[in-house]
Amino acid sequence: MRKHILIIILAVSIACLMIIPQVYGDEKAEHNCTKCHQITNSEAQDILKEGIPDAKVLEAGPGPVKGLWEVAFDSKGQKGIVYISFSKELVVSGAVFNLKTKTNLTGDRLYSLNRVDISQIPLGDALVMGDKNAKHKVVVFDDPD
Repeated sequence: MRKHILIIILAVSIACLMIIPQVYGDEKAEHNCTKCHQITNSEAQDILKEGIPDAKVLEAGPGPVKGLWEVAFDSKGQKGIVYISFSKELVVSGAVFNLKTKTNLTGDRLYSLNRVDISQIPLGDALVMGDKNAKHKVVVFDDPD
């Protein structure tokens, strides 16, 4: 009798171990949380105005960490990034680092936000020093007053 009970307990235990990863999520399983969770720029604006009243949201989208939205904003001419939780109750400010690749994901994103396309700068009235057909160019802005 005890042998049968032990076999039943063992069978139930094995069945539970096989079911738990499917119910509670297996880290290897890919699930796109952004199908259920959404955020708009105006929602992000409303959330940010509590902490950064003059912030203007430039864009909001999925962040580098599951469960966080990445929100790019402009405040007093400075661009920044914060992260808002999917629950829309938490705001995280700071850098996200990828330890495997040793990269600052937030820093890389800020760099791309602040990047200037030099071809869009009007240089028709510019003073040119050196070879104007040089491979590398430096553009210097100055206020003569």
